[in-house]
This record gives sequence, structure tokens and C-alpha cells, in this order.
Amino acid sequence: MLPHARRIKRIVTGLRERLSHSYNPNNQIFVYRIYLTAGDTNELLQKLEEFRSKLDEGDEDLPVGLIDKLQELRNKLEDVKHTSFSRVDPITLVSLGISSGPLFLISDKRQEVENLGLAETSGYLSIDTTRSLICLVRDHVAMVTEAGCRILINILLLRVVSVMCPGDTTVNIIPEFPLPRTIFKRDPGKCSFSGVVDFLVTKLPARYTEYLLGDPTTALANPGYIKGPITSNIFEAKRDNVRAAMPQAAIAAASYCQLQDLSVVRGVVTSGEQWIFFVYERRTDGTGLVLSSPEYSLGKNLEGLALVLGLLRDSIDNATSSNYTFFTTL
Repeated sequence: MLPHARRIKRIVTGLRERLSHSYNPNNQIFVYRIYLTAGDTNELLQKLEEFRSKLDEGDEDLPVGLIDKLQELRNKLEDVKHTSFSRVDPITLVSLGISSGPLFLISDKRQEVENLGLAETSGYLSIDTTRSLICLVRDHVAMVTEAGCRILINILLLRVVSVMCPGDTTVNIIPEFPLPRTIFKRDPGKCSFSGVVDFLVTKLPARYTEYLLGDPTTALANPGYIKGPITSNIFEAKRDNVRAAMPQAAIAAASYCQLQDLSVVRGVVTSGEQWIFFVYERRTDGTGLVLSSPEYSLGKNLEGLALVLGLLRDSIDNATSSNYTFFTTL
């Protein structure tokens, strides 16, 4: 028996377990159930934590999946209900103490936003090329699936990334970024959430670009090794009805704030044609506030493209700030 298995066995057998059994005549077996008092549960949780803290995740002899199984056992003992991001609805947010509110574009700032979106950087993806690529996608890509929508989203993100990268700072796109299980307290009990963010757009010093893109999960799980400012934005893709994806985006942002110990993170929900910009603010008591803009459309003749590109740049430049340049809550 492996040392890890022997240690787990000692933990379990050392508990004051309450056993009962019943006979199942169909299968001709006895079914045993273990009943734990509150004291037993606390003792097991303490032992599990001690055991978990001594494990080396880099140990080649570590049984595959052991860490995940230990976490599953811990969650069951703590009576933690787990939900994936995709199943979160407005009622879930209310139960977590996450309130919602509107963001309004300051009308006098609209031209400034559009100018920001149209700003060019020599040698990078031009606004004319961006328009041509969008028209190409509209003419030749089926938008009836989320995969089709992402092609359009990619074009706008690449345009913004290309004009923001010259210099000592780069902006990088990380598709399908997984967020691990994150526990929230609510009344009553606790619950956990996990899922995949469709795009994480990360801004950091240029010398760390290769390190980030080579292994995004490891790099962002250890931000202390990146010397200099690093920020990220949450992007959720939705084929249609982008407003319906706001709860999913909000819980992803709340989870990211908790994992990265952030007070604020900005994000976007989009179909490629429609765009909603939001800001999540994490309160000290664990609750939160999500503020979201109206839906902005690219428009049939791309009359809304400059506005969307400008708001994207602003969101990425101010990813962890609740100071608004172009929006107001009043």
C-alpha cells in the first residue's frame, strides 16, 4: 500500500464512526452507513487539512486524482453545494449577496470613446482591415453557433490587442481559461462555483508574454513571479441574448476576484455583434456589486464599431479600477 493510502486509512480508522447497516435482499449484501457527529466531522476536516498540507503536488508517486478527491470529500463534509458557472441565474446572485446596477455612457464622452477606438498604430491591424475582416465573416461564417460568433469576437479582440501592444506592455488573449472551484458563503451554508472563462484578456510587462502564453494557468496562479503590473478582463461569449449571460459572467468575475484577491475586475459579454461591458466590485464582507452597460451593437454598416473598440480599450486599460472615464452610475 502506498504511504499516502496508509495515512488516509489511519485518518479514517481513527475517527469515532457511527455505523449502521441494513440488508438488501435483492443483491444479498449488507449496506453500511457511517454517521458522523459534528465533532467527528470537524476532526476529519482537521485531519484532511493536515494531510493535504503535507502533500507535494509535484510528487510523481502521488496517485492521480488524489488532490481532487480530497477536495470533493472536504466539500461533502462541509455540505458545500457546487454549481458550474453556466447554471448560475439571477436568483443565485441574490442568494450570494451580489447586487446589480446600471452603467450609463456619458453622452459628452461618446466622441472621445470613438476616437480612441479609431486610433491607429503604424504597422498593426488597421481599422480598414478590421472592417474588411468583419464583412468577410458576416458573408461567409454561419453565426448560428457560439463557435461562429467567436470568429467575429476574435477579430475585434485582435484589433484592440494589436494597437495596445507597442512598448513595454503587451495584451494577450487566453481562450478557454479554467477557474478552479471557489467557495462562497451564503445564508444558509456554503456553495462553490467553477467553470471556464471563454476569453481572459491579460495585460502585463512584455518580457513575460512567452511565459504567460506557454502555460497561462500556472502563470496566473503564481502572479508573484511576474514583476510589474498584471491585469485581466473576463470575456463571456454568447450566441444570442447576451443579457442572459450576465449572471454567469458575474460569478466568474466574483470567483476571479476571490482567487486573485482583487477588489475590482472588468469584463464583457458579447455575441460578436452585441456587446455589454460590466464592472464587478467585491465588498469586504464577501458580497459584491455588478454594474453593466446597455447592449451596444456593431450595426448593419458597422456604425457602432468605433464605440465598441473604444470601450474595449478602456475596459482593458482599467481592468481593476472602479473609476469610470466614460460611464456613470447616475
